[in-house]
Amino acid sequence: MQLPGAVAAGEFSDDGKLLAYYGDITEKAAEIAALMATANKTTGNVQAKGWSAYTDKEGFWPVLGFAVADGKYVACIMGNTGVFFELDKADFDKIFEVLSKNMAAFKKAFIS
Repeated sequence: MQLPGAVAAGEFSDDGKLLAYYGDITEKAAEIAALMATANKTTGNVQAKGWSAYTDKEGFWPVLGFAVADGKYVACIMGNTGVFFELDKADFDKIFEVLSKNMAAFKKAFIS
């Protein structure tokens, strides 16, 4: 939330349930964002797995992170964490660097 243009952040489960959210967003909007992130993550994984099979190349699947942008905002998702940014202020390299570090710390703390 400390990166320029950050509006809201949240965490969600693999089945799309909102686990936590922060920032300038209503709980209902955060719940919808969690569902949207899960749906896009699932669709991306289906496409990436299909592309891997079609091309006989590895490395497309699983999808680790993605961004969805339109109009004034962008949603950046990595793992089960998402952050909304003002599109004109978004530094995608920095955003995904921070999200990657958070994902690595989570895996180390809870999965290893």
